[in-house]
Amino acid sequence: MTGGRPRSRPAPARASRTGSAPRRQRPPDRPGGGDRRARPERRWLTVLAVLLALPVALACGGGPGDARGARRLNVYIWTNYLPAEVVSDFQRRSGIRVEVDTYSSNEALLEKLQSGVADYDLVVPSDYMLQVMVAQRLLRPLDRRRLPGFANLDPRLLDRKFDPGNRFSLPYLWGTTGIGYDRLKVSAPVDSWRALFDPRYAGRILMLDDMREAFGAALLLDGRSINERDPAALRRAADRLRAQKPLVRTYNSSEFASLLAAGDVDLAQGWNGELAKVVAQDRRRFAYVVPREGGTLWIDSLAVPATARHLDAAYAFLAYLLEPAVAARVVGGVRYASANRAARPLVDPAIRDDPAVYPPPAVLDRCELIEDLGALTPLLDQLWTEVKAH
Repeated sequence: MTGGRPRSRPAPARASRTGSAPRRQRPPDRPGGGDRRARPERRWLTVLAVLLALPVALACGGGPGDARGARRLNVYIWTNYLPAEVVSDFQRRSGIRVEVDTYSSNEALLEKLQSGVADYDLVVPSDYMLQVMVAQRLLRPLDRRRLPGFANLDPRLLDRKFDPGNRFSLPYLWGTTGIGYDRLKVSAPVDSWRALFDPRYAGRILMLDDMREAFGAALLLDGRSINERDPAALRRAADRLRAQKPLVRTYNSSEFASLLAAGDVDLAQGWNGELAKVVAQDRRRFAYVVPREGGTLWIDSLAVPATARHLDAAYAFLAYLLEPAVAARVVGGVRYASANRAARPLVDPAIRDDPAVYPPPAVLDRCELIEDLGALTPLLDQLWTEVKAH
């Protein structure tokens, strides 16, 4: 998910999906009560013990940050990407307190890490953004020895161009970008991106607030790749998006599914998982489609920022998420396909057999992964700013 999805799957800062982690209770006073302050000689003994233990803590914890807060984990992730019950179970099993912040675009994630002040131990960039972050040395190489569950991952999602050998990432969730629509309000069957540019639905259209996904739809309508590198083709796509803007009710990467379900829009560009939830609630009314021109195939991966301070906690959570039963619970909560192949037999059949969640080969064959456009990115940024300001 340009993620995930609000991944466009890239997204403005999202509210935490799991809420604040429960505060750990202060331990009761020792039996006997009284003054708990240590006497001077005990205080010196305590200081000596801490000094003697510090080298061991540093050797085991991966750095001073772990020694100061090994029982804490800070996660920065796409909205609606980590079920609260999964977080709660990990906290119960590990004793590690988890704090979750969310975002709705890859660009928001990149800006946060580039700031140099972000205090996160795990992030979930999408394919092309992962490549950008590796090039900028914003991520830490993974120690595969600490990830015994790596063998559970689907080989088809490993060793991709954006992270050869998976030195920096573990694929987490994957899916497609398409159109969710209200069958009762959209007269003709939707099978083309053209529906999002149709004047008949003026004021009832939602587009992802995601530069790459919005341009992707316009480029595909021109018969181009979502990774088009011809500046003239990019400008034509921008012209199409400017002409479309009066038809668009909102650009939204975090509430596209709920706005469709509530009847606020009739057609919504979005990521399959959240739209699949809406469809599952009322299949007579709602549908999801990857248009015939093609769409985005995205892979969102777990990664450790170069500035992460709680490495032991990060590896503990990664190992936990690699457990098949846990991965299956994640799928049940978010309705996105898991990269964990061993988890698939454990997924609810109603989700596992839903083509909106696990697309058939014929659909995947017409989808592309978004790639980093390198030197063309500033031009695309400029064009997108002009579209939004139009």
